[in-house]
Amino acid sequence: MIGSIRWNLVLGLITFICTGLFSFSSNIWTTTLLNSVYSFVLVFALVFLVRWFLGTVIGLNKVLAEETELSQAEEAIKGTALDVVTPDEGDSINQLLKDGLGPQAKSNDDSFAPLAPPKLKSKTDLEPDDLAKALRQMSEE
Repeated sequence: MIGSIRWNLVLGLITFICTGLFSFSSNIWTTTLLNSVYSFVLVFALVFLVRWFLGTVIGLNKVLAEETELSQAEEAIKGTALDVVTPDEGDSINQLLKDGLGPQAKSNDDSFAPLAPPKLKSKTDLEPDDLAKALRQMSEE
């Protein structure tokens, strides 16, 4: 037999839903449900017969079995061995160590200089009149 019972179930459910939708407008819900169940059983049996016919009488089952055996054999080979080689960089690392760690030793003229942000100044001896003027000006804006 070709395929699995999922084909029967999926096609049966599709016909169940379609029959229910088309029959709901002209029948009561019990008649609609009964018609939908009948259509599900009928399509389920028809798909089962078609799968059996294609698998045994026509012989597609043998062809599909051979294809699946070949694909399973190919999948069994894949991923069993991992061929990863890390290149040997021992000579280049030794040369960098001899040169004094490469690029850092060559850039001595560009020495590190941290940022120097400007210092914040605070006024501690403010007159109350100046503070009141500043507050009024800020509240107007």
